[in-house]
Amino acid sequence: MDKFLTQDYDALLKDVKSLLQKGLTKAYKAVDNIKVQTYWQVGERIVREELGQKGRADYGKRLIDNLSVDLGFKRTDLYLIVQFYRSYPIVRLLTGQLSWTHYTVIIRLKTEEERKFYEVQSAIGRWSVKKLKEKIKNQEYQRAKKTGDVVTELPLQLPSPEDVFKKPITGTSSPSRRITQRNNL
Repeated sequence: MDKFLTQDYDALLKDVKSLLQKGLTKAYKAVDNIKVQTYWQVGERIVREELGQKGRADYGKRLIDNLSVDLGFKRTDLYLIVQFYRSYPIVRLLTGQLSWTHYTVIIRLKTEEERKFYEVQSAIGRWSVKKLKEKIKNQEYQRAKKTGDVVTELPLQLPSPEDVFKKPITGTSSPSRRITQRNNL
């Protein structure tokens, strides 16, 4: 096997894997961003319907029960969607860097400032949902508030998307070994 070809192939393989991983990550992020926007719209529509019928007792509960059955959603998920809209009544205030799962954790927090703190910190630090939950459990907001370090505004530029990639695509055997095996066929 030509050593030069092996080095070129290794570089090509690495580049192609990187391109595939970046594309896949962008696709997942785009789909999740659309999910966040759609759930906001669903929450807004349900709340608007509830407000239109506020004179009828238990209308909201019956509405959620019926939608749950007809849409195949869990009742708790629909309540989260409504709570999401109520927590973020202005859609442009949503941070596009966060997933729906991030928001389901953040909307359960008590105050708007605390929600904004964790939202901003999650975006800046590219926190996973697991890390976000850990930071909440460790009372990161309360500690920042004591020291006066509560940041609730996103910087103009966030860390690069490359920081998001944590698990590159890996092959099961070395590239040069696969080339040798193919050439022997």
